Amino acid sequence: SALFFQCRRRRRWKALAVAMARSNTVLVTVILALTAFGATRLLEVFVGAPLLRAGGSTGLRARGGGEYDISDADIQNFYTQITSGSGGDAPKGTVVSELIVKFFHGEFTPQGFKRYSGLWKGPPPGNIGKKDIAIAMQGLKTQMANPMFVTKGGVGYG
Repeated sequence: SALFFQCRRRRRWKALAVAMARSNTVLVTVILALTAFGATRLLEVFVGAPLLRAGGSTGLRARGGGEYDISDADIQNFYTQITSGSGGDAPKGTVVSELIVKFFHGEFTPQGFKRYSGLWKGPPPGNIGKKDIAIAMQGLKTQMANPMFVTKGGVGYG
């Protein structure tokens, strides 16, 4: 009778070992499948073409809609502000004054333009102010009178 129970125990352990092997095989298969799927998605992100969704936010921005809606009246108002005035430096806080400061506040050297990298005078300090605009306007006038990097009529390749 002891032999009978011993055989029965062996069969039970054998069945348990087979069941565990099957569950491990299933688990390993699932893990491999998920890893392959994730690797494929990662490869698509870096190599594949971008997804184009119909009616997505990209299309809205490409048509000029969304964050920066500009009407014909806005353009006319901008043109009127630019072409009318009493002369002098560009007013603080406008696109024109910030562009002038960006491209003419600095040093023109034979190696190229070195933009000013210090702290803007303000007010408040750190923001572009009237003093910065005056310095940039002086640089603009100098470059218009005697341009360092502009060649009239183009470079003349060929």
